[in-house]
Amino acid sequence: MTVTEPSRYVRKTVVLDRERDAALLAWLDAQANTSAAIRAALQAYSTASTITLEEVYRAVQDLTAQVRGGQWMPGPSVSTAESNEDPELAAQLDQLGL
Repeated sequence: MTVTEPSRYVRKTVVLDRERDAALLAWLDAQANTSAAIRAALQAYSTASTITLEEVYRAVQDLTAQVRGGQWMPGPSVSTAESNEDPELAAQLDQLGL
């Protein structure tokens, strides 16, 4: 019995909808090397920076600590005269008591 080396290539099947995925199909059809284009797109997507909810939470906690420690002070607030706020909407929001 001979043990054969597995192929270094893997085939994956993807199903696309002609209507819903028309833009993707057009992009794929325009590629000189479809496999290379798909690999490049997947690699770019998988290495793209994504922000997690945990990172946002940490940033808010850090900002809170800075404010409490006097390391950060808010800038000047925008006066009502400089605001483009709808006066009727502003009155309704004021009535909410938030």
